[in-house]
Amino acid sequence: MSAVPFLRTPTERERRGDIVLAVVMFVGAVLSAGLSSIAQVYGDEQAPLWTALVYAVVVTAPLAVRRRWPGTVAVIVVVAYFIAVTIRVPEIYVGNIAMFIAIYTAGAWMNDRRRAVIVRIGIIVSMFVWLLITMYRDAYLE
Repeated sequence: MSAVPFLRTPTERERRGDIVLAVVMFVGAVLSAGLSSIAQVYGDEQAPLWTALVYAVVVTAPLAVRRRWPGTVAVIVVVAYFIAVTIRVPEIYVGNIAMFIAIYTAGAWMNDRRRAVIVRIGIIVSMFVWLLITMYRDAYLE
């Protein structure tokens, strides 16, 4: 007896919900960026405020198609997060939330379970490598 894989496809309602999620997250990211900039979360090392707007688009827009291409969305959002934190973009809250939503979606919606595991393990390993590089840079190069 061969196992037939269960293929999950998002409904129209779920697709609309993902678009609403992306829009709400974008608005939240813009508000968070403004407040983080005012609060000077990175002090003098903070990137210009316009970078936060670009980051808000890059980290939230993919969420609109997160159930259609969950692995790709997860990688895009995580890479955007890594870059934003590394260059100290003044938005730290919504990007975190978007990253966790994207990683969750990869596990919940990727039809190829093996590929879903590979994507999530790749993200976790990348996080550790990025953290080590970032901590080294902050400790020894600045």
